[in-house]
Amino acid sequence: MSAAVCGKRASSSFEEQQHSPHAGTPPPSKRARFRAGGGSGSPSPPRARGSDPGLVAAIRVRFPSVSLEFIEKALGECGNDSDLATMYLLNLPTQSAECDAAPGYQPPKGMTTEDQVPTEGNLLMSSAIILVMSILVDNEVAAPVDSVPWADNLPSSSTQWSEILVNEMLCASNTDDAKARASRVLEVFERAMTSRIGAEAHQSFQKENSIYKEQFEAVIRENTILKKAFAIQHERQKEQDERSQELQQLKQLVIQYQEQVRSLEVNNYALSMHLRQAQQGSSIPGHFHRDIF
Repeated sequence: MSAAVCGKRASSSFEEQQHSPHAGTPPPSKRARFRAGGGSGSPSPPRARGSDPGLVAAIRVRFPSVSLEFIEKALGECGNDSDLATMYLLNLPTQSAECDAAPGYQPPKGMTTEDQVPTEGNLLMSSAIILVMSILVDNEVAAPVDSVPWADNLPSSSTQWSEILVNEMLCASNTDDAKARASRVLEVFERAMTSRIGAEAHQSFQKENSIYKEQFEAVIRENTILKKAFAIQHERQKEQDERSQELQQLKQLVIQYQEQVRSLEVNNYALSMHLRQAQQGSSIPGHFHRDIF
């Protein structure tokens, strides 16, 4: 709707200039009156009422070949609406854009004035960015996502998302439709990013869980090996203690046997001495008593 209104204004202004009887001479026209540094010597009028410098600078970036005064005039006629002013400047004829070129502006080499005037596709691409930012800030339009035809086959790269957004903006019939389409794209993008982040987080969690599980299993295996080694060492220590006890018992037996041997030796010595004394006191040497053997 805004494009149609601005188109009518631009076409009516251009028709007035063509049917004017003083079209061949430099008569005072609206663009001539708003042009800075004109040769007529008349003082330039003040800027359009309530022109926002930020809007003027933003539109000037899109239309570098259009004079600053004409941009302010377009904003004034469109009520400081950047979208309407942009559509108004877009619908201007090529000759009008050449006449209102900024003073001292030199077009790039190999680029004509027609190439400098933004096309509808470029304008809608720029407008799409503004609409997306406004939706993110204001969040005024909410549309169902089920109606999006490509919702089942979501893109995987930023280039594909950009193409989808640009295609939606090109298919928009007016500003409200563009906002609704941008809202749907953003909602699908948000859901896709949420699902992707959730899937990546789940995969990361599963990966960490598997790593921790492997580490836990390795610790269990090491613990089992240590338990077996401890059991073996305990058995060996137990056997060593038993052998030590047996050795102590054997040592005690040896000591007892040694004492018995010594006592037997003493007894044997005593008996040998008694025998010797008995032999020396015998009346018949060399003959023993018949009762003694």
